[in-house]
Amino acid sequence: MRTADALRTLSSAAGSQRGLITTAQAARVGIDRTTLTRLATSEALTRVRHGVYALPGSDHDPHQDLRAAWLGTDPKRFADERAHDPSSPAVSHASAAALHGIGEVIPARHTFTAPTRKQTRQSDICYRRARLDDSAITVIDGISITTIPRTIADLAAEHTDMEYLAAVVRDATGAPQADLGDIAVALNPHAPAYGHTTGADLVQALLEIAGPPAAALQILQYAPSALVSRVVPERT
Repeated sequence: MRTADALRTLSSAAGSQRGLITTAQAARVGIDRTTLTRLATSEALTRVRHGVYALPGSDHDPHQDLRAAWLGTDPKRFADERAHDPSSPAVSHASAAALHGIGEVIPARHTFTAPTRKQTRQSDICYRRARLDDSAITVIDGISITTIPRTIADLAAEHTDMEYLAAVVRDATGAPQADLGDIAVALNPHAPAYGHTTGADLVQALLEIAGPPAAALQILQYAPSALVSRVVPERT
């Protein structure tokens, strides 16, 4: 296949992936490994990481490295085929916090959660095993990722430093995809590990540490009972 024809085929296939394509995806559209290697050698493609290539113009993607790592976790399927599928690995933990734009730490490795055990030889990728239902997954810029409440709960489950967790919760209160009550509910199982009885108590303590936005202060000041009622079941 001529270079121009191969690039057109790959570009069409990678439309939902910001110009990235995996070796397995390329095979699905008739481009074999030898052709990919030839295109990369001639610099018509750029090898981003093992098994993932970038087409010309894809360098404008601010999430390219994470996207390439995510595509590599389920390399045969295209992004739009797996984005809402809980059986496919999703970005999670500190990597999810970074993609959501909450918190202050840049993760050293890309973290993904998958329902089955997965291993990798790539040192910048780590997996967590857990089942995610539909309500725990959302999509940002075409990438499957845990929701903000689930992300915060995952960080708490790993005993994340309280100051870092506080910054995550503080930033989350300003995100349109997050609800303070949902965050409190998600934190309820982890509150005792941080010395609190309920998720609502923990949220309030975290916001006191980080310095909450005005909107969060108003929620806690004027509706604490409503928040607590969502976290603590009524006694029977």
